[in-house]
Amino acid sequence: MRILAEFIMRGRMQATLVAATCLMLSLLLPLLSLLAAATVALVTLRQGWREGLNTLLASALAAGLLGAIVLGNFALPVGYGLMLWLPTWGIAQVLRLTRNLGWTFELAAALGLIGVTLAYLFSPDMAEFWQERMQQAFGSVGVDPAHWQARVSVAARYLTGIIATGMLASLGLSLLLARWWQALLYNPGGFRAEFLGLRLHKPMAYLTFALGGMGLILEAQAREAIVNLLLVLTMLYLIAGTATLHALFASRNQKIWLFGLYGLMLFVPHILLPIALVGLSDTWLNWRDRFGSREKQI
Repeated sequence: MRILAEFIMRGRMQATLVAATCLMLSLLLPLLSLLAAATVALVTLRQGWREGLNTLLASALAAGLLGAIVLGNFALPVGYGLMLWLPTWGIAQVLRLTRNLGWTFELAAALGLIGVTLAYLFSPDMAEFWQERMQQAFGSVGVDPAHWQARVSVAARYLTGIIATGMLASLGLSLLLARWWQALLYNPGGFRAEFLGLRLHKPMAYLTFALGGMGLILEAQAREAIVNLLLVLTMLYLIAGTATLHALFASRNQKIWLFGLYGLMLFVPHILLPIALVGLSDTWLNWRDRFGSREKQI
């Protein structure tokens, strides 16, 4: 990874090559989209918004040219790249200015909340909207939607929040990867201290509790919108909870628990909500100071 980061930082042409190539390959291997976005974020974090924007636009053009050659479609890669890179570029600039992961992730989550809210304002029955699209998708691949009607009906109710949550997760992972690359090259050990010190702020926690309370008293369609908003906040607190638990286990030199934590996150989805609750409660309880070792962390 260090070699790749060094290559990216050699110049705009190298960064453009990595971003555009990873973007095109992500059509086959979706995880490579993280590398594509992290490339733009790294340039922005290190060299500022102007160079980050120049790299973004150059990468979009390069991806379009590759798309025209390989796929016969210029617009698709350009649109995909702009959708992926513009939020990453903006959030990376926020982190560059604030130097605070907590504020940065909260802003990213706020954008997700705004997106979900606007979706419900413009189309109050989002469940029906997604259900129609999913049925069309099933039909286009020759699958009878009737066999999946019950599952489609449930998934459609929460797909708006799931998409926003997925975008927040992708944005967060790309930004963390870029920050790690930056630390590898210019500030060894800096990323670890910054990530393990990540803590969110009380206003976002109050908003979470307010939405939770509204979800208990509002009726069907309004409750559906609230749940979709809470999905976005759950991802935010999952990131914070992961940082909190990592810091606790690292401070006590409990490496086996660290491996267990990330292993469970990968293979046992049910553990994600308790981790998010740790992140939410840390806003007030400050678990690291209460239970972390006073000795230097590993």
